[in-house]
Amino acid sequence: MKFKHQISGLLLLSIFSASSCTNLDEVPYSIMDGNTYYQDKNSVIAAVVRPYEHGHWCGWDGDRWLLQELTADNFVWTQKGIHGYDGGDWQRLHHHNWNADDNRVYGAWSGPYQGISQCVLIMKDLEKQNYPALGLTDADKAHNIAELRTLRAWYYLFLIDMFRSVPLYNTPQEVVPASSPAEVFAFIEKELKESIPSLPKNTRVGRWDQGGAAALLVRLYLNAEKWTGTAKFAECAAIARDIIDGKYGTYTIDTDYRGPFRSGINSYRSPENIFEFPHAKNIYEFGWMYNATMHYQARYSLDNDWGGWNGIHLTPSRNPDGALYTYKLGMPYERFPEGDKRRQPFRTTSRNATYEGFFLIGQQYAYVPGGVGFDSTKPIVGTEEYKGKPLAYVDQVARFSEKPGGRWGEGSQVLTGEENSGVRLMKFPWLPMSQGFFQFNSAPEIRLAEIYYSLAECRYRAGAKAEAATLLDAVRRRNFTDAAWPANSYVTNLAKLTDDEFVIELGREFLGERHRRTDLVRWDRFGAEWWDKPLDAKDRSVFPIPRRAMNTNPNLKPNGYE
Repeated sequence: MKFKHQISGLLLLSIFSASSCTNLDEVPYSIMDGNTYYQDKNSVIAAVVRPYEHGHWCGWDGDRWLLQELTADNFVWTQKGIHGYDGGDWQRLHHHNWNADDNRVYGAWSGPYQGISQCVLIMKDLEKQNYPALGLTDADKAHNIAELRTLRAWYYLFLIDMFRSVPLYNTPQEVVPASSPAEVFAFIEKELKESIPSLPKNTRVGRWDQGGAAALLVRLYLNAEKWTGTAKFAECAAIARDIIDGKYGTYTIDTDYRGPFRSGINSYRSPENIFEFPHAKNIYEFGWMYNATMHYQARYSLDNDWGGWNGIHLTPSRNPDGALYTYKLGMPYERFPEGDKRRQPFRTTSRNATYEGFFLIGQQYAYVPGGVGFDSTKPIVGTEEYKGKPLAYVDQVARFSEKPGGRWGEGSQVLTGEENSGVRLMKFPWLPMSQGFFQFNSAPEIRLAEIYYSLAECRYRAGAKAEAATLLDAVRRRNFTDAAWPANSYVTNLAKLTDDEFVIELGREFLGERHRRTDLVRWDRFGAEWWDKPLDAKDRSVFPIPRRAMNTNPNLKPNGYE
C-alpha cells in the first residue's frame, strides 16, 4: 500500500462534517504537509477525528456489514424479479461460495486497512508535535494517541476475525508478510491495554474512552479460541465484570428496549451505549442501512424523500405454503415470541419521536401527513410484481405473482424473491423527516448488553448456567410484557437455556448489529444448514486473502480458505 505523507484540508473534517469515505486516493482540494498543517488545537482535533469518520463507513456502510450478516442465517438480499441479482454477489454470500477474487471479500480487507493507514499517518504526525505550543497539554497528546491506537485495534479486530493471518503495519509504506493469528492477537491486546490508562472515562459521544477500549478487549478474549486456538474466557469474564461494575466508566442497561437504537434522536443518549457513531441529517447520515433494507415506496409510509434499494430483509420463517420451516437456525422473525415488544409491527406513537416495534410486516399504509402513525384507508401499492396492488411484506420468499394461488415452480430461494418478499428491520428507527427526526439515530457499535451477554457466555461455558441466566435476564426483561415474562425468563425456565437456545438468543438480541457471523463461528454453527443453504462441504469460517491484496503485496500467500 502506498500513501503520500500529506494532510488534506478537505479530508480532515470532524465526525459531524464528513461524507462517506471509499478510498484514500481521492484528490484533495487543498494540501498541507503534515509538518505545517498543525497550527492550533482545532487542527489537532480535526486530524484525530478523521479516522473515526472512516470507521463508521467501515463498520456500517457496506462490505464489512454484508460479510457479517449476509453470510449468516438471519438476513438475505434476494433477487426480486429483474432487480437485485447484482452479478450473483448475494447468492454467493448466502451459499458460502465466495473466493479470493470476490469484490466483497476484498472490501472487507481494504476497508480496515485504509482506516489503519489513516491512524498510523496521523499518530506519526502527532508524536512530533509540541502540544503546549498548540494550546494543549502532554496529557492531551497521550490521550489523542491512545484514541488512535484504540481505533487502530478496532480496525484490526475486523481483520483477525475475517482473515486470521494479516500484516501488521508500522508505517503506511511498508510491504510486510502476514503475521500469525497469535501475533495479531497479541498486538491488539497490547494496544488496548496500554491505551486504557491514557483514555478518559465516559468521554464525548463517538470517541473512544476507557469503557470502549475495555469492551474491545472483551470481544478479543471472547473469540480468542477461534482466532488463535487458545481460549481466553476467564480473561473475558474478568474484564466484562469490571465494565459492569463501573471500573472503566458508568453505563447502565437502558430500561427501554428501543433506547440504544434511538440514541441521538431528539437529544436522547442511551446510558447503555458504550460506543456509538453519531449522525445528523445532511451532515453525516445513517444512509446505507436505510437504502439497503427499505422498499422504493417506504418513503411514503415512513415520511421521507429517500428511495431505498429494496434489497436486504430477514430470511423467511415460512415456506411458500405458509408452514414454519424447521431449521435450527435462521427464521429470525418467528424466533421472537408473542409478548416480546420487539416483535410488534413498527409504528410511530407520537409527534415526539416515540414509536413501537422493530419490524415492517404485512400491509403497508401511507404515513399520516403531519400526524402520527399510518392511515389505514390509504394502502401503499407496489411498483413491480404488485404494481397498483396493495404492498404487504410477507415472511416468505417465492414468486407468488407468477402462478395463480402462488408458489412458482422453483420454490423458495435467493433468486425467487418479489418486491414484497421478507420482513424489514426497523430496529434502527427511520422516524419522520417532516418532524425533524429522520437520519439522526446513532449506530450503536458497542452496548453494555454485549458485555452482559459476553459474561453470560463465559459463565455458561464454565458450567454456571444459573448465573448466565441471571445475566441474560438482566437485559431481556425490558423486552417483554408483564404477562409474557414468566414464560420467557431463563431464570424461571433454566432448562430452556441450552447451547442451541443461547445461539438463537444471540441472534435475537444483536439482530442486524454486525455480530452474527462471528457468533456462529464461535459456536461452531457457521457451516450449518439454514434456509436455501445446505451444510458447508468444507470450512468457510475464514475468508481467503484477496487476490488483489496478494498482487499488491508479494509477501502475502494464500491462507488456505479458497
